[in-house]
Amino acid sequence: TEQVDDPQAIDLHQQTVLPGLIDCHTHPKYIADALHGTACTPPNVNSIREMIAALKASPQYGQGPDVWIEGWGFDETKLAEHRAPTVDDLDQVTTKQPIFIYRSDCHSSVGNSKALALAGIDQNTPDPKGGHIERFPDGRPTGFMREVAASQLLIRAKSAQSYENDVQNMVNSSDHYLENGIVAIGEMMGRLNPYPTLRLYQDAVKQGFKPRASIYYVYDELKPGQALDPVGDDQLRVAGIKIFMDGSISGETADNSLPYPSGKRGVLL
Repeated sequence: TEQVDDPQAIDLHQQTVLPGLIDCHTHPKYIADALHGTACTPPNVNSIREMIAALKASPQYGQGPDVWIEGWGFDETKLAEHRAPTVDDLDQVTTKQPIFIYRSDCHSSVGNSKALALAGIDQNTPDPKGGHIERFPDGRPTGFMREVAASQLLIRAKSAQSYENDVQNMVNSSDHYLENGIVAIGEMMGRLNPYPTLRLYQDAVKQGFKPRASIYYVYDELKPGQALDPVGDDQLRVAGIKIFMDGSISGETADNSLPYPSGKRGVLL
């Protein structure tokens, strides 16, 4: 240090300097939601009973009928019951507030009866293309939404009700990236409904979201021949289109030449 005469030099005390990192394929909207949601993962949550208790301990619990209780990360193979939670399980937490929980792959999810009602999902609701609404033997939805197209039914209801919350969650996630050395991200789940993802990022940037972002819109959100505005600057840009071929291995929605041990096949798109 005696040889350094630059007055702006910073003594790092033998720490390592790395360039800013770019996470080119990630899901910042999902991460923003998860950062304020309840972790439904081991070692804290090992059963559906423990999941119910964890959700009741959520800061959102008891905050009113318009406040969603959110969770993330469950994997039915790691739960003591060896099954996914159902609408009946989540209704033991509350029926007054909507509940939404991402599965570990973020392709599938589960909701309680309040969430299903807000999304307009009942026993007569048809499966969306590329997704499946799981049902009990009597036809009643179990609350489990298999694959992105089905999960999106709940997500749209949640986002339509709480856009400002979505913006604030994005702003709150900014430091998460910077603290981990990530200065630029690729948003690989751009949506046009219930609002354009670009607008979400623009409003988040106005309120302090700092990472640079490239947005890729999901193909099935676009109408045939629809053009996207070529928005681009140092902070935000619309970079391209994302096309799904099928789903996830752990969620048994990716298609393989042989069926899964459960007998299920994947969801082809």
